[in-house]
Amino acid sequence: MVLLSVNASFAQAPEQKIGYVDQQHILENMPEFKKLNEEIVVKSDQYDKILKGKYEEFRLKSEAFDKLIASKADEAILRDKAAELENLKKSYEDFETNSMAQLREYYAKKFEPIKQKVNDAIIFAGRQKGYAFLLRMDLNPNGGDLWPVVLFARDSTSNLTSDIMKNLGINAAAASMRKVGLPQLLKK
Repeated sequence: MVLLSVNASFAQAPEQKIGYVDQQHILENMPEFKKLNEEIVVKSDQYDKILKGKYEEFRLKSEAFDKLIASKADEAILRDKAAELENLKKSYEDFETNSMAQLREYYAKKFEPIKQKVNDAIIFAGRQKGYAFLLRMDLNPNGGDLWPVVLFARDSTSNLTSDIMKNLGINAAAASMRKVGLPQLLKK
């Protein structure tokens, strides 16, 4: 009798829909994300030009310093030029460190609202389609925590990537049709 009631309760349980999302693909197709990546490239190029200029200045003054040493210049001149070289080296290293930190901070600040927009669209699509769970099928673009990986997806009808892209106003025809989980490693 107990076995019969357990079977009856399982038979009445509603089916829980589980869907997955290729969040990285969505991000890569968002105009805001593309613009952010372009801004990072421009800023990075600007910083690289400045660094190359600082390096070239250091290289030229270092060569001049070597010539002063070879010509047995006065000790006071050598000390002054050595201090100048140390300052140039420190300036280069400080700028390199600070510019990289500024790029990371800029990216993090600008990426947060983009990430929030995608997360809101994912929640909206999941609720709209009646899913109990949505899993991310990509790596975290910020690094850090690992996101769940699905080892098997019964079919592609559970892929909400194109619905979310439509909700964000992105051409849904570009929706990812790549295999997910372990099947992507098999490349069949």
